Amino acid sequence: MTARDPAGTDVGGGLLRRYCDAMRARVGERADSAIGVVDARMIARYARAIGATDPIHYDADAARAAGFADVVAPPNMITAVVDWGAGAPESELGPDGTAAGTAVPGLRIMGAGDDVRVLRPLVAGTDLVEERVVAEVTLRHGRSGPSAFVTFAHTFRTPAGEVLTENRRTIVVRPLPEDRR
Repeated sequence: MTARDPAGTDVGGGLLRRYCDAMRARVGERADSAIGVVDARMIARYARAIGATDPIHYDADAARAAGFADVVAPPNMITAVVDWGAGAPESELGPDGTAAGTAVPGLRIMGAGDDVRVLRPLVAGTDLVEERVVAEVTLRHGRSGPSAFVTFAHTFRTPAGEVLTENRRTIVVRPLPEDRR
């Protein structure tokens, strides 16, 4: 018996199969993005937003006393910030809060997990570059139907190549129910 997706096509057929094929063709594809200099204000705002109370995130003197050149970001800041720009205006956001145009019609994309290795703290004044590589694409069928798992390898480094953080981020992609396409 052949497994079926919610639209009644064979698993691997339809929208999800086309998405997987397109993403598999990109495995190994690398893209670099210059994030720019991360300043003390950005770090302090992020630290406040997540409830971090350690003064090294807000006070340069406390950070220096702890051995840092300036305030230091909470360890997850680099990987938690999805968009380092100003972001889209609210009128351009979709119902799920993501920027219009980032969705794939007929498919739902959700976070499925991160594996983060912090190699060096992010200190205010650091110029940051993100390298992103499409690492792996897997099509699976479970009790709730077919899903694709796509893993991206992110490396956050300085322009000189000093690596601060490595992150493997996985997303899960599922067909939307027919009534939501």
